[in-house]
Amino acid sequence: MRTVATIAASLVLAALFGSGIADADAGQEQEACQLMDDPAGPQSGYAPAEYAYMMLRAKMSPEHARNVMSQGAYDYCPNHITDLPAGWR
Repeated sequence: MRTVATIAASLVLAALFGSGIADADAGQEQEACQLMDDPAGPQSGYAPAEYAYMMLRAKMSPEHARNVMSQGAYDYCPNHITDLPAGWR
């Protein structure tokens, strides 16, 4: 009985606080694509994804920056999907 109550409480908390997967808004996703297209990255010696991650990371958590870049690549700039690290695709 105690186990059932613990599971039920966990499900209620998960429903209240979300699943833990943050969704990026369209503006952030488009910004990630613009950063991956920015010639300043390669001119500075960075790969497109490295540059975009560095710039986004200055404004948000590492996990959120990763999510923004991944979702942005799929939604707005599929040509950059291969620029992402394999675990982010």
